[in-house]
Amino acid sequence: MVKASKKNSNKSSIDEVREDARVFLNKSPIIMGIRLYVFAIGIMLSGMVSRTFFGQVVKFIGINEVKETYNPQAVKVTAKQSMACARIIALITLMLIMYTVISLTGTNNLNILIPGLLIGFGICQQMEGAALDVITEHMRNSMGAWTTILHVFAKKKRGEYWKEFIEETELLWAHPQIRPMSGSEEALEKIEGKISEDKLIRYMNKGREEVNYYTVIEDNSGSKMKFFDHTLEWLHNTRDKHDDLSDVQQRLGTWSYALYLGIGTMIWLLQPF
Repeated sequence: MVKASKKNSNKSSIDEVREDARVFLNKSPIIMGIRLYVFAIGIMLSGMVSRTFFGQVVKFIGINEVKETYNPQAVKVTAKQSMACARIIALITLMLIMYTVISLTGTNNLNILIPGLLIGFGICQQMEGAALDVITEHMRNSMGAWTTILHVFAKKKRGEYWKEFIEETELLWAHPQIRPMSGSEEALEKIEGKISEDKLIRYMNKGREEVNYYTVIEDNSGSKMKFFDHTLEWLHNTRDKHDDLSDVQQRLGTWSYALYLGIGTMIWLLQPF
């Protein structure tokens, strides 16, 4: 009996330790921040690998249709977090390049070391821009999906509020990088005729947490309008975040990276040192 009691006591202590560890990992701000950065970097890397290898194969074969999917959690990553993760990927890339150069040639040959560093800077800029583009693509697909859902639902309703809301979604589509989920007006008209209002409400209730809305959408005008107002504000905020990241991408994609690559290549060819 005493041995059994000790075993039960030890098991209970182990369970308590495990539960405390689980709570700490799930609630600690530091751990949650680390998990968020690891998640975002993973999304960026997987997106770049997918585009580099599978995207080129699809393009070579001649398949034009691309399924516009997105990860809701990737859309929620802030602009500062996205830029930090992209910078981490760029720095890791630079360290790998320099480690490879130094391992193979040593530190004495400046005709290899300096070009390696300059070319590494150029590649880093491209990696940073490519990583940000993965996140902005998730944002574009998410905005395209939600504007389509809201637009189709609003067109089934009557009244000044819904008429104005249709105009709001069309204004969002005026953005050069936001488009309907269907891809064309003809396809959008087909979707409008096939999906009922009840199905749209079920879909919105299923995905409402994607837009940080945690109240059930009920079958009355007040509940629906509240959700639509909230989602429109979320769409505007996501668009602004997307545009901020796009501006950073454009600055990274200017002539500076080509300058790094060009100078590095010239030094490597001319061997001035």
